[in-house]
Amino acid sequence: MDRSWKYYRFFEILPGVLVWTILITPIFLSLFLPEVLATALLFFVTFWLVRTFFMSYRLILGYKNYKRDTAINWLEKLKKTAPENAWRDIYHIVLVPTYGEDISILEHSIRSAVNSNYPNDRIIYVLATEERDKENAVKNAKILEEKYGNELLGYYSFMHPKDIPGEVVGKGPNINYSAKHMVPIIKKMGIPFDNVVVTNMDADHVMDKNFLPCLTYKYVNDPDPVHKSFQPLPMFFNNIWDVPMATRLIAMGSSAWQMIVNTRPSRLRNFSAHAQSLEALVRVNFWSKTSIVEDGHQFWRSFYKFNGKHDAVPMYTPIYQDAVLGENLKETLREQYLQKKRWSWGVSDIPYVMEHTFKDKKIHWFDRWTNALILWEAHLSWSTVSLLLATASWLPLVLNTDFRSTVMAFFFPIVYSRLLIIAWIGMIITLSITTLLVPPRNGKKPVKTIVWDWILTPIMLPITNIFFSSIPALESQTRLMLGKYLDVFRVTPKSTKRTGVIE
Repeated sequence: MDRSWKYYRFFEILPGVLVWTILITPIFLSLFLPEVLATALLFFVTFWLVRTFFMSYRLILGYKNYKRDTAINWLEKLKKTAPENAWRDIYHIVLVPTYGEDISILEHSIRSAVNSNYPNDRIIYVLATEERDKENAVKNAKILEEKYGNELLGYYSFMHPKDIPGEVVGKGPNINYSAKHMVPIIKKMGIPFDNVVVTNMDADHVMDKNFLPCLTYKYVNDPDPVHKSFQPLPMFFNNIWDVPMATRLIAMGSSAWQMIVNTRPSRLRNFSAHAQSLEALVRVNFWSKTSIVEDGHQFWRSFYKFNGKHDAVPMYTPIYQDAVLGENLKETLREQYLQKKRWSWGVSDIPYVMEHTFKDKKIHWFDRWTNALILWEAHLSWSTVSLLLATASWLPLVLNTDFRSTVMAFFFPIVYSRLLIIAWIGMIITLSITTLLVPPRNGKKPVKTIVWDWILTPIMLPITNIFFSSIPALESQTRLMLGKYLDVFRVTPKSTKRTGVIE
């Protein structure tokens, strides 16, 4: 990233300083002002209780939207859209980067494009490979071309050279390279760039049959689709019944969270798979080659390039993805932690956003600061809330013996625990909806596994929230504060076990 702005380093340091201040302050207050801490915590828990109810409402709303949209025949809606047959001018590039994945995983990906309810003569599949994985890449690209190359309008594979100066080792430079190589091909076909929609998926992603027709419908009916990103629902269900309960709980929670966010377009940002017009990509110079989190960063690059005239459009047709699964439990938990750390490295966008917040006067001040504050709140909450809820309540009782004999000390744990119990309503709603969402295994849902998940979730959820959400985020913010940057995109290993995959 360009760190030439004189305050850039200051805003790299500030998130970590704020987070550690938030976490250390309860210790100080426990020793010297325990009543103040107890009062503050009651307000804090009450705030999160109210927020939990709002999130539960939005999860229910998101589920209703999902059921509605997945039941629609989007191709038939397109055929009835005026002007007649104008939608046939829209072409799709499905861009899939790969590094070390097994051919069976890539076949799931390309088959989801071939089996789409959108006409195959309007779909181009692009495999973005890496020279660092040359032997495997060449072999897999050839297999896919031989088996599926003639079933779509086009199949292309490009190999991104290794060790290019100024690039991080990661996904962004790879898809940037392949997308740029598609530009002259699209020009030769005579297709206008604003009639081409590029969907960026990972190798393990499997698009719902209705994803492309739904995307097309939203694109052609949007008054300004070039200034939009289109965000499908990520559902981490491909191998949901193969993973340990801890990672299954995380995968289901991540799917539910994105469903909640999709109901709030003002807070929606690119995450994982997303789509954007080729016209927009050309104008923003495709994806960043210097950011590990190319998905979320792409939203900000587009937002500031177009002077604030850029929004994310929620979609409720899903793209199915893998939950984390290693060779054994220890490896699975390790990979889950590393994946969350990479996701939370989005905190590195804060200096970039703050630079434009101060400088981009063409964007209304309210839009600039609102977007910046939303980003700040998201990352500070990510690293602190679970830790505070789990630890701060008992600190004044443990660290301050004088406080134990007060009336407040007697009532505080009772009131605090009751508020947390009420908040479990949100957990029950989340479990209910994710149970409805998850696909069957061998034609039916495993009832025993689901029952055990329900029984153990109240115990497991606080643990997974701390060790696989708050702590990875805390590490990312601390690393950014200390200047220990993540400059290598660590690919989460993909498993060939996929009992939940939907095609």
